[in-house]
Amino acid sequence: FGNMALRYDLSAKLSLAVRTGTDYSSELRTYRRAYSTNRFRQGAYAEQNVSYLENNTDLLLSYRDIFNQWKYEITLGANRLDQEANSSFLQTLSLAQPGVYSLTNAASPIESFDTRGDKRINSLYGLIKLNYKDLLYVDITGRNDWSSALATPSSSEGASFFYPSISTGWILSEIIDLPESISFLKARLSWAQVGNDTDPYQTAPAFVAQTPFNSQPTFTAQDFIANTQLLPEKTSSYEIGLDARFYDDRLRIDATYYHAKTTNQIIALPVPISSGFNQQVINGGEVVSKGLELLLSYHWTRSKDFKWNTSLNFSHNKTKVLELQGDIDRLTLAYSRVYDNVNQTVWFQVEEGGEVGDLYGTGYLKNDNGDFIIDDNGRYIVDNNLKKLGNYNPDFVLGLSNQVNYKNWNARFLLDWRHGGQIVSRTLALAGVGGQLEETANRPEEGIIAQGVVNQGTTENPNWVANTQAISAESYYRQYYDRNHEENNVYNASYLKLRECSLGYSFKNLSWLQEEGQQLNVSVFGRNLFALSEIPHFDPEQLAVQGNRFVSGVEDMSYATSRSIGIRINIQL
Repeated sequence: FGNMALRYDLSAKLSLAVRTGTDYSSELRTYRRAYSTNRFRQGAYAEQNVSYLENNTDLLLSYRDIFNQWKYEITLGANRLDQEANSSFLQTLSLAQPGVYSLTNAASPIESFDTRGDKRINSLYGLIKLNYKDLLYVDITGRNDWSSALATPSSSEGASFFYPSISTGWILSEIIDLPESISFLKARLSWAQVGNDTDPYQTAPAFVAQTPFNSQPTFTAQDFIANTQLLPEKTSSYEIGLDARFYDDRLRIDATYYHAKTTNQIIALPVPISSGFNQQVINGGEVVSKGLELLLSYHWTRSKDFKWNTSLNFSHNKTKVLELQGDIDRLTLAYSRVYDNVNQTVWFQVEEGGEVGDLYGTGYLKNDNGDFIIDDNGRYIVDNNLKKLGNYNPDFVLGLSNQVNYKNWNARFLLDWRHGGQIVSRTLALAGVGGQLEETANRPEEGIIAQGVVNQGTTENPNWVANTQAISAESYYRQYYDRNHEENNVYNASYLKLRECSLGYSFKNLSWLQEEGQQLNVSVFGRNLFALSEIPHFDPEQLAVQGNRFVSGVEDMSYATSRSIGIRINIQL
């Protein structure tokens, strides 16, 4: 990754700037299955190359001046955004020799699955910034995007979408008389529209390469019905905020409330498989997001040699579905699946009145009291009806930051507390069935009695009594954690994490740093150092990978998050 910016002042009031940036990532993922594993008696091996490239370039022309008591700045700009995502997957489902994980050791034909997604967005935009006596600030923007993802092979008519915004800020402490304890007071109000496109290749049918047959290439139609009339999503929002500071800015309170409504959502609507497709891309639905953000900051001391500041950030957000397309009761937005098996799928579904982020899966039969129903053999009874497992979004997120400076020393730590939300764990399912986790260490010879009730009455008049029938520990754990039923493989995703910690020293009197303000700062730091959570096996922020996407709310044994420790050297000249 990298970026570069150039600016040239054409005059005292007119300037021209160019800035460009590149973000590139590449991964090689390998998948290994040993001989005699459950699904691969002769082992298996796969390699996946995943890459992502983004180039973003802006051209800006700015003019600034003063008219009477108004300061103003007008900016006109153009932007080009290019994105390229590639995935190349090669696999063999049997190995010639055990333990040799290489495609050259394939005992069956090598299968290849390649995907590529290219997208370009061209944009023109304008910005007007107004400032009246440093008391009133007004920003007005307008932007028009042309997205290749909304174009069709024969037309770019639907690729264009425009969205404006206006925001204002008043310095009330300079306008009205306030108590002496209030050193600063600012009110904010804004309204904005934001347009959004979609993934590439949603507006035209295409053929997708499949596994070769008799060494000949094969193709099939994509699994969704494209929409040549697809419209961009549009989100209209307003925001109200207040920034208050007290006692010579020692205490600061900043509060923001926002409300956003999204229409013309681009969604994949399930269709009968008899149509030859799985989904149809449509516009539909209405979603409202409401939230509150709070910042509380306090300077405990601000002497020359000792400074100590504490900041507290709080955020809460809920996104509800107000309306779905037509007579749809429930809509699937995404899914996370193991081995492409529909029975091992977590569904991200929404319904009118529900929330975005709701997780659905299967589990075991329960009575009206919420007790597991056990059969006459002491085993759980499978319930293949989808049930809500929870929601992956937190109830709130709280961050606590402390910054301490003592003479030339500086120290900082940041704590993150996420409260609420659920995550489905594939590690718990697979390793629990295999007896590889601490949770499965209890294996009494007399067996385990499943917690639940048995019906000793009739279906119409049930008589629930506690289960007393024991089954072997292996049978119990294999059914309880069965990956085909996700209900028992859900964790509370709450955590308290030490996000960052650093300790540094500033050298200010070095022979080659003589001018005022010049210094050398050396610090040691650590990020993602540890977390307190009920999850013992993985980072609570773990994500799943489904195709080329990262999916929240599911952990699927993908790459672990990293802890980083390093040294930072900063020279200020």
